[in-house]
Amino acid sequence: MSQRLIIHQFGPITDIDIDVNDILVFIGSQASGKSTISKAIFFFKSLKDDLYRYYLDCYNQNKFNDPIFGFTKLAREKLIKIYGSIIFYSPNTKLTYTYSDQIEIVIQAASNGRINHIEFSMALTISFNETISNLKSLRDEINQNSSDFSSSKEISTIKSKEAALFEEINIKLNNLFGDDREVIYLPAGRSLITTLSQQRYNIDMGDKLLSGSKLQADRLIKLDYIMRNFIDLIDQAKQVCELGIANLIQDYILENSNLNNNSVRMIEIAQNLVNSILKGYYSYQNGIERINFAGGETAINFASSGQQEVVWILLIIVILMLNDRKVFMIIEEPEAHLFPVAQKQIIDLIALLSNQNDNQILLTTHSPYILSSFNNLLYAHNVGIEKPDAVAQVVDPHLWINCDRLNAYILEDGTARTIVDREEELIQSSEIDRASNIIVDTFNQLFDLED
Repeated sequence: MSQRLIIHQFGPITDIDIDVNDILVFIGSQASGKSTISKAIFFFKSLKDDLYRYYLDCYNQNKFNDPIFGFTKLAREKLIKIYGSIIFYSPNTKLTYTYSDQIEIVIQAASNGRINHIEFSMALTISFNETISNLKSLRDEINQNSSDFSSSKEISTIKSKEAALFEEINIKLNNLFGDDREVIYLPAGRSLITTLSQQRYNIDMGDKLLSGSKLQADRLIKLDYIMRNFIDLIDQAKQVCELGIANLIQDYILENSNLNNNSVRMIEIAQNLVNSILKGYYSYQNGIERINFAGGETAINFASSGQQEVVWILLIIVILMLNDRKVFMIIEEPEAHLFPVAQKQIIDLIALLSNQNDNQILLTTHSPYILSSFNNLLYAHNVGIEKPDAVAQVVDPHLWINCDRLNAYILEDGTARTIVDREEELIQSSEIDRASNIIVDTFNQLFDLED
């Protein structure tokens, strides 16, 4: 069963009801609701990990009084951090996310427009209470039997029981929510972080302050929840790329000599795409990020806007592929500042990641080139069923996309309309060419006037 999102009167969205497919593409004008939907899916998808951390906090702090109220409060606060002040929401706002036949979470607003409550389905509530009960029982047992003179064997037994219980909880949550993927959000405006990190700014991360340079910062930049998470993610990614992406890949291949041909081929494709898109090599040494190219090197804040926007996408995808991670990744505007050929190549790389572990991808875009690039990969799969060898000479099979895994929507007038032709198993060409048709129509009218 596909997961499902329903939104009623929330921000620019009037009514949508969509299945959360393996690959989701949203196209639409500015303020049409692409980010609203993306953030909603991120919120609901990441609640599983929030719940695990909440269980851990309850156990470590020995706080079990009204725990479901505590988690509801935590989820409400997270929603506010993602979207900002909720007082602007309609009193009729309702968001429903269905994970499985039995697991569902509903958020509704009160008459004053504030979020009134978050409601969990019965099966989720029962599981929550059972887990809290098990955690409390183990905590009580340990408190009862522990002493200042516990032997190393007793301490080891306690640690084993704790590890076993939390491993059981993790498996149970994955089964309950029907998903074991890590959730990653790559927001638009990625080059902003590169610019700010080299300027006289302090960046407010909510719970910490990052200085933009050695110079005394005189301006404070407050970042939203999504961007703060993104900064944490790229800070982790930088640390493993000291000698650059190319060396990272080569080291991985040398350390994993037993890789099968399929895995090696996927890594080779990824490396070629990264090199072609970035037009250089990324490295991070002594706190300085650089783009190295044939004629020399440059600090990343002096690189092109396209390189600054795309480098984080490339870096994170390569790390995920090398570590064989299972992910649900949201990427806003992957085409930002990229030449059309590079837009095609970034979709090839995203398709490669998607096909590695049946990973899930959500993209927002303004670009018809992104839709056309997906269509090529859908078409390759369709034709490749009958003529695999011939098609493989044109498009590598690791990039083919089965149409059953993908849906694309255009957002307009507060609703989402699918633009995938299920009979043709392609994105509708009329929707891809809509902007071009408007431009051509205007030209023809002018041409008629001249004639």
